[in-house]
Amino acid sequence: MSDSSSNMVRALVLRELEAGKRDDGLWLQAMSESKMNIAKAQVRYVALRSQALQGDVKGLLIKQIRGAVAKDNGNAGVRLNNAGLADYLKANTTYSKNK
Repeated sequence: MSDSSSNMVRALVLRELEAGKRDDGLWLQAMSESKMNIAKAQVRYVALRSQALQGDVKGLLIKQIRGAVAKDNGNAGVRLNNAGLADYLKANTTYSKNK
């Protein structure tokens, strides 16, 4: 993912922490990896939770794109593998090299 999306994911993790939400499994992993050093565990937790959220976001985007492809094809049962999805996107989207 790009740096801007990574920053957004880290911001989501910060909002979760501010709201008192914590994934106990990831917190346990962070504590274990930091040898029970709380300060190091907090830093590690943010990295672990960010990775988990990025995977979730990526999966949701792929699911939405596949749904749109199926709708475009008029068949809700159409399933694309990642290669098929990449080919579809390449053929049906425009890309401008000048930003």
